[in-house]
Formats: sequence, structure tokens, C-alpha cells
Amino acid sequence: MRLLVRDVRQLQRLVVLEAVGRLGSFTAAAAELGMSQPAVSKQMKALEGSLRTGLFERGTNRSRMTRDGALLHQTVTEAFDILEARLSRLRGRADQLRVAVQPSVAESWFVPRLADMRAAVAPTDVQLTIFDSEHEPADIDHDVSVRFGDGPSPGLRSEQLVTEAVVPVASPELAGRLGLTPRSEAEALLSAPLLHVDQTGRSWQDWASWFAGNGLAHTAPAHTVVYPTYGSAVPLAISGNGVLLSWRTLMGDHLRRGLLREVGPVVTVPGRGYFLQWPPALTRDAGFQRFRAWLRETVSSQGEEDVRR
Repeated sequence: MRLLVRDVRQLQRLVVLEAVGRLGSFTAAAAELGMSQPAVSKQMKALEGSLRTGLFERGTNRSRMTRDGALLHQTVTEAFDILEARLSRLRGRADQLRVAVQPSVAESWFVPRLADMRAAVAPTDVQLTIFDSEHEPADIDHDVSVRFGDGPSPGLRSEQLVTEAVVPVASPELAGRLGLTPRSEAEALLSAPLLHVDQTGRSWQDWASWFAGNGLAHTAPAHTVVYPTYGSAVPLAISGNGVLLSWRTLMGDHLRRGLLREVGPVVTVPGRGYFLQWPPALTRDAGFQRFRAWLRETVSSQGEEDVRR
């Protein structure tokens, strides 16, 4: 049993501490909480006694927090904010699972299969939240995420969905003009027009690391155009403006429809890839488990299509 649950009085004292720190005085806290000022003072002295440390420096007319008091108040405030935000989201909420994904993942795995996903996960309603750079999930409201990385994030359970496997792709017209095929060596791409995507907040392979994986050095020419997102570069690749690095499992149906074709070797990094991540509290949730099973099957079937191709 948690200490705060075992001693409810301690939890009550933290409520009083939060009000004192937020409002700036024992008197204001007493008014908000419906207590007398002496009762607030007594609660704070009891909290100090249980912690065996001073939380306030008491003067003739005013008390102010010590360093320990300020640090404890900050922690209590943050914990209450998190708890209140979660309670607010739960009030009147239907059975819903909010999934944070990057645009390319949404386009390849989710959007073409929304009806199948909703049928498989029902009655849980799945809502997609889009994020771009890898640090953004910490700032958006979601239950689970599909994100790129090399392992679990602190405090979360994690399951690798796919291994990082990157291959250059180009339009059939550009590939034919440059004489590129799936069997082309990496050297053949050193002189090809390459499409570069901004790596800020993203750790997946760029052209330099892809060439390095093939034992070659590559430096982008000065004044190279860098496109802000992978999604903004895909139409340029389809229209024949350059060769783009693409995830094999995120090419959607561009290859199946003949809009793009592979034009070089695949570089694989086994320890990196896309991971499903979730808080431990969701592990036994039935809706999450239905979503997890559907996603596993979707990614597996996508990989089988890549092998057949």
C-alpha cells in the first residue's frame, strides 16, 4: 500500500501545502479551503514534523517557504496538475484510444485501413493524433504512440514493430533515364539528383548515413534544397524530381501502383525502427489489446507484401 494511502492525513496536508504555496499565505489558503488560519498553520507544522524538515521560515507577520518547501510544493503542484488533467479527460469520455503517429505512418498503415481497424478494435473508438518530430509526443495528449527510435522510452512498455530498412526510390521515368534498377549499386546514386528531408527532431537515416551503410562517403552539395517533411518530398519523387530514401514498410501503395520503384540496395539497422509504446496501466486493457493485435497483423502483412515484391 502506498504511504499516502496508508496515512490520509499526509495527503490532506499536501493539499493544504499546495494552496498555501499557490495563494502565498496561510490566511488565503484557509479562506479557500474553508479552514481557520490556525488550523492551516497546525497542518503545516504537522507536515514538517512528519518529514523532519522545515518547509517555512516564519516571521512576525508572514511566512515564506524554505528551499525544501518550494521544491515539495512544485512536485505536489505538478502531480495535482497531471491528476486533474487525467480526471478531466475521463469525465464523460466514451471508450476511446488515442494513438499518436507520424504522418508517413498514418498514411501507410492507418488511413488505407481505417474501416478494418475500427471494426477490429470496436467497441473501442480509435482516434489518431499526428506528430512530426520525435520529441512531440511528450507535449500532446495521447494514450499510446507509434514512434521511431532504438528502444523504449522511460516509464513506458515498448514493442518493436519493424526494423529500420531504408531503400532509395524514384519514379519509373527518372529511374529509366538514369539507368537505375533495384539491383543498382549505391555508387550509381552518388551522381543522381537526391531529395533531402529535414532531420531536425528526427533520427532516421538520411543520405549520408545510407551511403555510409554502403561503405561510401556522401556530403550534400552547398545550397541543397531541404524539404520540411517526408510527406512533402514524396510528391516530388513521384513526379520525377529526384531520388528519395524510403522505409520499405512505409511506402504504402506507391510501389504497388507503379508510382515509385526501388533503385538501390536496402540498408537495415536491426536495433532501430518503429515501436509501439504504451503506459503499463494499459497493458490489460481490452481495447488496447485489440488495437495491438490489429497493428501487429497489419505490419506483418505489409512486410510480407514487401518480400513478395
